[in-house]
Amino acid sequence: MSSLATQLQQIASLDASRLTSKYGTPSSKSYLFPPKVAADHDLDSIFSLAQSGFEELLSLDPGIEMYEDELFSEKAKRTDRMMLTQEENDALDKILGRCLRRLGRWVGVMAGGKCIEWLVRRFRVHEMNAETLLQVFLPYHSSPNFARILAILTLSKSSPYHAPFSPLIAKAQPVPRSYITSSISPSRDKSLHLLGDVAGMVKTAIKEGVVHRALLTFWTATLVDLLEGGKQGKGLHEGLVKLLVETFVVILETPSGGEDVNAAVYPPLVLLTRSVSLADGPFQAIVSSLLTPSTGANSSQRMLTLLVILNDRSTWDGGLGENGTMNLSKIKQLGEILMAAMEKYGFESALKTVVSVMLEKPELHHKNLTAVVEHNYLPNSIAQIAAQKFLQLGSATTSSDEVKTACKTILANLRERHPSVVDSAFVEASSKATIDHALVQKPVNEVAFLNVYAADVSSRVQGVGEVFDLADSGVDPESAITAIVARLGDVDEVVIQALYQRPQQIFTLLGVDRYIAGVKPTFWSVSPKPTIIGRHLDFISNHLLANHPDAGKKVFRELLFPCLLSTEKRQPLTKVEALQLLTGGLKKVDMLSKIVPEIAKARAENTKGGVQKSNLLIATALSDATAASASFEDDIAYLISQIGSTSSSARLLAYMVLTTLIVSVHGEIQLSLAVQVLAYLETKQSGPAMRDIHNTEQTPSPALLEAVHRKPDEARTTQRAMVELLSAMSKVVKPSAINVTWLSSETTASDIAPFKLYSKQIYLWANAGLLPASVSSTLLRSLLTQLGEDALLFFASLWTSTSSVTLRTASLRHATAFISACSGVKSQQGVDFQILIPAILIALRDGEQVVRQAGVKVLKAMSGETEGSATIYALDTIYGDRSDTVQLLKSIDRRRYLDSLLEFADEMVIDSGRVRALHSVALEIHRGQNKKALLHRRAVIGCLTSHIVAYRAHRERLILLDLLSDVSDSTLLRGVLPLLTVLENEKNDETIWLSELSSEASAEYLGVLFGTLRPQTVSVLTDQQSSAWTFLLSVLGGSCVSSFHAQMRELSLHRMVDGVFAVLPVPEQIEYVLALIQSLHSLPTDDILSTKEIMEKFELEPAIITELIDNLSQPLETTVHRKKQRQDESNVEGDGPTSAVHDLTVLIESRDWKSLPGDAGLVASLMSILSSLLTKRLVIKEGVDYLEQEVLAAILALVEKIEDPAEINRAHVGIEVVIKVIRASTNPRTSQRTLLVAAELARLIPDAVLHNVMPIFTFMGASDFQRDDAYSFGVVEKTVSRIVPVMTKSLKDKSAFNLDLYNQSLPFLSIFTDMSSRLPKHRTLPFFVHLVKSLGAVDFLAPVCMLLVDRATTKGGRAGKDAGTVLELPASLAGTFDVSVRTEVLVEIVNELGRLVGDLARVEKEAFLSRTIAENDSSDRPLRQITYLLNLTTSLIDQLRGKACAQPAVQAVVRQLIVLAATTSQPIMSSTDIPSNMHLALGGAMQLLSAENFLGVTLELLDEGSEQDKIMSLNVFTERIPLIKDEIRSRSTKTIGEILQKGAGLLEAKTSTVAAALTAIRTVAKTALPVEVGVLAQIVPGVVGAVGKFNDTANTVGGLSLLELLVRHLGSRVIPYIQSIVDASLRLIKSPKTPTSASKQSFATLASILETVSTFISSKQLTSIIRSAIDYRSKDSSISLSLLTTIAKRTRTKTLLPVLMEFWKVVQTEDEGSMKGFFDLLRLTLKNANREDLPGMIKPVFAFFLDVFDLRHRLQGRGFNAETINEIEESAIGSFLELVTKLNEATFKPLFIRLYDWAVIDLAEGKAIDDGRLVERKIVLLHVMMGLLVKFKNLLSPYISTLLPHIQELLPAYASGEIKDLPLWTLLLDVVAKSFEVDDGAFYTETHLLTLIPLLVAQLPLFPTPLASPTPTTRVLSALAGSTNSEKVLRSLNTSICLATRSDDVRLRLSALKALDGVWAWAQEKDELLLNLVPETVSEFLAELLEDESSDVESAARAVLARIEKVTGSLKEYLE
Repeated sequence: MSSLATQLQQIASLDASRLTSKYGTPSSKSYLFPPKVAADHDLDSIFSLAQSGFEELLSLDPGIEMYEDELFSEKAKRTDRMMLTQEENDALDKILGRCLRRLGRWVGVMAGGKCIEWLVRRFRVHEMNAETLLQVFLPYHSSPNFARILAILTLSKSSPYHAPFSPLIAKAQPVPRSYITSSISPSRDKSLHLLGDVAGMVKTAIKEGVVHRALLTFWTATLVDLLEGGKQGKGLHEGLVKLLVETFVVILETPSGGEDVNAAVYPPLVLLTRSVSLADGPFQAIVSSLLTPSTGANSSQRMLTLLVILNDRSTWDGGLGENGTMNLSKIKQLGEILMAAMEKYGFESALKTVVSVMLEKPELHHKNLTAVVEHNYLPNSIAQIAAQKFLQLGSATTSSDEVKTACKTILANLRERHPSVVDSAFVEASSKATIDHALVQKPVNEVAFLNVYAADVSSRVQGVGEVFDLADSGVDPESAITAIVARLGDVDEVVIQALYQRPQQIFTLLGVDRYIAGVKPTFWSVSPKPTIIGRHLDFISNHLLANHPDAGKKVFRELLFPCLLSTEKRQPLTKVEALQLLTGGLKKVDMLSKIVPEIAKARAENTKGGVQKSNLLIATALSDATAASASFEDDIAYLISQIGSTSSSARLLAYMVLTTLIVSVHGEIQLSLAVQVLAYLETKQSGPAMRDIHNTEQTPSPALLEAVHRKPDEARTTQRAMVELLSAMSKVVKPSAINVTWLSSETTASDIAPFKLYSKQIYLWANAGLLPASVSSTLLRSLLTQLGEDALLFFASLWTSTSSVTLRTASLRHATAFISACSGVKSQQGVDFQILIPAILIALRDGEQVVRQAGVKVLKAMSGETEGSATIYALDTIYGDRSDTVQLLKSIDRRRYLDSLLEFADEMVIDSGRVRALHSVALEIHRGQNKKALLHRRAVIGCLTSHIVAYRAHRERLILLDLLSDVSDSTLLRGVLPLLTVLENEKNDETIWLSELSSEASAEYLGVLFGTLRPQTVSVLTDQQSSAWTFLLSVLGGSCVSSFHAQMRELSLHRMVDGVFAVLPVPEQIEYVLALIQSLHSLPTDDILSTKEIMEKFELEPAIITELIDNLSQPLETTVHRKKQRQDESNVEGDGPTSAVHDLTVLIESRDWKSLPGDAGLVASLMSILSSLLTKRLVIKEGVDYLEQEVLAAILALVEKIEDPAEINRAHVGIEVVIKVIRASTNPRTSQRTLLVAAELARLIPDAVLHNVMPIFTFMGASDFQRDDAYSFGVVEKTVSRIVPVMTKSLKDKSAFNLDLYNQSLPFLSIFTDMSSRLPKHRTLPFFVHLVKSLGAVDFLAPVCMLLVDRATTKGGRAGKDAGTVLELPASLAGTFDVSVRTEVLVEIVNELGRLVGDLARVEKEAFLSRTIAENDSSDRPLRQITYLLNLTTSLIDQLRGKACAQPAVQAVVRQLIVLAATTSQPIMSSTDIPSNMHLALGGAMQLLSAENFLGVTLELLDEGSEQDKIMSLNVFTERIPLIKDEIRSRSTKTIGEILQKGAGLLEAKTSTVAAALTAIRTVAKTALPVEVGVLAQIVPGVVGAVGKFNDTANTVGGLSLLELLVRHLGSRVIPYIQSIVDASLRLIKSPKTPTSASKQSFATLASILETVSTFISSKQLTSIIRSAIDYRSKDSSISLSLLTTIAKRTRTKTLLPVLMEFWKVVQTEDEGSMKGFFDLLRLTLKNANREDLPGMIKPVFAFFLDVFDLRHRLQGRGFNAETINEIEESAIGSFLELVTKLNEATFKPLFIRLYDWAVIDLAEGKAIDDGRLVERKIVLLHVMMGLLVKFKNLLSPYISTLLPHIQELLPAYASGEIKDLPLWTLLLDVVAKSFEVDDGAFYTETHLLTLIPLLVAQLPLFPTPLASPTPTTRVLSALAGSTNSEKVLRSLNTSICLATRSDDVRLRLSALKALDGVWAWAQEKDELLLNLVPETVSEFLAELLEDESSDVESAARAVLARIEKVTGSLKEYLE
């Protein structure tokens, strides 16, 4: 890329892509979409997308709302960053940065992506916030999201992110973390900028509260990778370590940083401390920061990290910071953390540090220190530190008592675990100070507790006494109680004996409950010791129960019950202990008093089987005692609870007692007991099977007794006990007095519920398959025997219940068997089971197929033929006392019904919904059915509904009702109606039953009942004999006291809405609506609102509404005398109208008037309401305004749909009432709706409305125009749209042309324009847009805009606003209309401008706006009108710019504006802005013209216009011609040519048109197309001819500039005019009167000729140009050099060199300037020469140069000074060097030898070596050689061989004094020095250098210089030293120079020291070579020179010594 391109790219705006984009925004950069898709989404769609994403993020992150206004609002949508200032952009950058970082956590969420997409597309964050955006996405580097954002980033080259990430953009993809780690490492980023950004990401996130998991994970992992890489490499960079330490410390010290943030720091922090040995300061900072409180960190994690860091640095003794001990005290559970760390990891060295810090203030850490020192794994080192510190603190006099106590406690505990450590610490401390020996002794109370818990029995016995003593003293009573309770469970008798030696203290300390809790484990243990049990019983009997006899029952249940049963391994009560039950308080225990004799008897049995018998005996005794107990229920509950006991003894004993008890008791007690036991055992039904357990009739059986004795803990023993308990249930007998209603809700039969429950449980156990077959059959047989004929009802209750599938199936199968058995009995009368059909239907609706299958079998069993006189099964008992309501089916109906069911039996088995569908089809009533079928269907429906009414059960009723849900017949409603009507009575059983259900269940039930109210059943409502209609009306009212009234009311209303109301007859509809409206008076507010919502859904015909209005309006139509009305405002008359208003309001509100057809009669009825309200307004208390508004809205909706005016007339609807309402009402909403009605009526009765137009608009202006709400303006707009067109038509009929129409409409339009200042700002424009559209924009937009502009001319019109604000309205108004309309408006306004300007000089005014000015007004208002109309004109032109306008209209505008621009030169306007505004408008109007029309106008004006017109047209032409597209210019070439010819013709005129013409022609030339070249060529002669005639310098320069431009553009077409252009230019250059600017432009013109057609310039012309350029060098060298450069570059070498060589003949005789200019041109010529052209010209050219090189001699002869000669010679040599660069070596080498011969040999014969001519030539040769060495460096080194012999000849000659020419000597040494510098080993060898050293050293005495100046000799010797690495050469050189310092000549010694200093200046590079010379140089030579008699020599020697010491250090040893 070129340097220019690079610079342009660097200064390119970031908005470049936008400025060149078709749509104004970059379309290819998108985060979410591919480029092609993104191009289809404009900014609005992206904004909508962002809005949805932002709303979603608000629910996830409410805090993001802070960015809504700035970034995600409509305001943000209008923000353009390129329009903002730098300060605004900086502020926006900060907001965007924070927002992007907050969005970082949501990058993976689509909502976040939508928001980022918006920020990319609107705010271009991928360009202007690229670094921040990249940082936000770095945590997602491995996800596709990172690749998407990377692909669109624009990273500046100056950005540190450019190098690592810019190469990835082209093929963006996820990058591994290793790449990021490598990029930010110090080895790649020396500035550490990237590392600082990454390290600071978390700090910034914490500060802004935007930390998220992805960021923390990335941050931690990156830093860990970075540190790991440093460990494996060369180590960690110092800057990296410093940066990370600072970062970690800041984060760790951040308040409320949070647990996650701190956890993220720990891994890299630990790795850092392990990777680098940190200095004490940074390490101390890290340690201190880890203890910072209130950071939200997890204390365990933070302390563990601290311990790891401290343990790694075992030598650390710097503590934990200034506030370390205080911070440690604030860590929760510090002791537990330290103990856990100690136990798991050790951390001995770290814990030493932490504990040492804690010991600084032990009172703060007492608890934690105690926990640490008492730990089992406490290291001795920490124990020693703690002991020393506690001994010191505990003995210090300054320590408080609290501290001393704490020290003593801890030391005592510590001594128990570490006695030797504490003792040694005590000895050591005692040797230094007095230590209290009591510190290491235990307190008495602690000794007591240690003893009582000791393992040794004697210690425990001792401890018991000590604890009792402590308790007596009041020391720590709670601990004493805990210890005594613990010892009550002791297993050693002596301890128990010791306890009971103080019985009174046990009572005092424990009480009954604690005592029983303490001894209970002993009694319930697996192997209790009888002796210990005896001890406890002795205390209980003689002490506990003696003092607390009421505790007997608790003692029995809590302690003795499990001890009563004896097993083989457990016999807690031996004979001795059993006898204790007969003594003391135990014998008084109720239960024990009855069984103690049996216990004693049982324990006395010692024979075989005695234990089993004793257990049976005890169980029987307990059973009898329980049966006779006064607390039977309580005892039963206890026994049942023990069935689940974990103790096998208690569990088995409970089973045995309950089994015996069930068999022994009778009646209701037995039933109740059985129910309770079965309820408890219900949970066991999911247990293991027990079918293989053999059972006997005996209860309990011997097998059970044996199992209890031998294997009490086995599960099978418990199972056997359960089987015997269940087997005993067969002994339960149903009480004879109980009658069970099986099919009913259980909630209403509490007295019979136990037997139902018992029956169900027994049946369940019998069918569960768990029990032995014999037990199951026994239970089932017993149950069915007791049920008898009720068995079938029992089965029905089971299959209709929610029991298990097994139970329901079994009950159906048993029912089938029952029915089959009954059918098989031979009798005269059969049994009819139709009573169970509903129950079977419930089974057929079951969700389980097996149940439905069993149900079908039942159905088939009962479908057999029966006689008509068959007995109906359970007719009187099935539903209890409600059974009499059941309707039966006739035999034929029953048969037909059952057959229809069985026909689809298989389908019903498969699908549970089939039975419902079957009923829907079979029972549906269809037209055309015969009467038999109809009667059958209604009989079935009636039968089923009767069962529903009788069957009072929630679930079952719902199932049966669901079967009929698709049946639409009035019979259904009639059947269930009783269930509804009774609910009005709160005390009815049905109501009570329903109220006992849950609210959800009752709501569901009522919903189903009301579901029977359907459109098909409406006949029931209209039946006079039915109570249904009365019920519905009563439900609406509020008189019913039922709790379900509200629900029923709501349900009935919903049923009405669902179609019932629609089929009611009209009278019933009216009655219902009136009743509904009346009911609202007594309802609460919420119910009123819901009722109104429902009422809105009723569809009412207009006739019905009219009838309702008539009924409700009656109170308003009563005639009352006004006087009487005023006297009695509180009578009924006053309340009636108010109530009527409320009722009418409800009715009007409920109708959707827009959906009703337009009905004039209904409109008249509504108008009558308005009329009535006007007459009754004073009587009505409230609601008038609202009702008026609603009535008006209704009228409006109806009138809008009426198209026929005759219909309105027939209904006698007028506008009079509406006008009266307008006048009477003060409510704005009422007036608005009145206006809307008036507007609509204007369409139907226009004549009536037009008579009231002015009052209407007057009212609007006074009220609605000033209200700032959308509705008010909607009303105004609608009114205007309906009424204004009528007025417009009238005005048009009266006017013939536009101006006349404007004048006629002025008063009418002024009404609206005068209101503009009073309108709300945001409403003004919309109103006037609507007004103009209503008026007709084509005719009235222009006058409205003019009148609005005119308001700015008066103070009142401006209303306190500035004129600019006022003028915004007309411009905005015009801008809302089409381009064609605006164009016509522009024409009219420009015409009005012409009239206004003309009126300034007219008496009779013609302008439209002039009519707004009074005749006696002498102000400048006309000028203001012109000014403001010009402003409007400019605005309109701006709006039309870029639009397709009608060109004739625009041409008229332009012509008119040109005329006006000319007339604005009047004196009256000279002091105003009118002229400038006019030109501004003209410029804008020109932009509206098409190019062709514009060119035509320009040509026309150049032909016919005045001089000013021509100038203006040319100026506009100049501005516009570059903007014309190429294709249009190509088509207009002829016109442009004519314009150019006209312009060229104007150049001859000496007027002001010249400059404009030149500018116009120049503009065309600059932008000319190829087709226009010929036209431009035609005007060249005219321009050339005119250039020399211009009197004005600017025109001259302009003309020459134009010629330059034409030459460059025309190219070869300018050849015919070369001579004339060159002559004209040279003539101006040579003329002394020509200004510098004109001369400069003349040279530019010549340069253009040379650059364009140089090959067509003759040698003569070229010579003339060169001559002029060289001559002008003295005036302006830069201009001359520029032209010479052009000549050298553009002219061919073959042409130019001969001209120059010929020109040299003249120039060499001229002055210095000419020769320098010549050589400049020669140098440039050779520099730009073509290599191919030179070989053929080399000989003459070289000969030419030899002649030039001899110029020195000739110039000296002419008296030139040496400096001038050197300058000229350098110019010539520079030219020669340019020639050399073009030659190859083969060509150059002969030339160099020839040059050497010319300088050294040609004139040497016969002449001395110092001959002046020879010296001159040698100087030239050396100058050339120096130039060649400088330019070509070591490439010229081989050519030194040619010069070296002569150099070796000259140096001795100078040393001997044969030659004394200083310039030659200086140049000679400089050339040799330069050859040394550039050689690089190319030529000089060690031999060469050794040969030259003496020759060069010999030059030291020559030509001495001042001390400070470096001599040529010094330079050459230094260069020699720097060019070699040969020690031999350096030693020779050094020695030679040192020897020269021993000269007697002071100047020579100084010269030698200068040279020596220069040589040693190279010592830093050649230290190894020169250091070997130090001893010789310093000790042998410098030591002497430091004592030289010459101070200058001494100083120089010291300088050399200092130079050497810089390399070697001090050399004093060589100087001593």
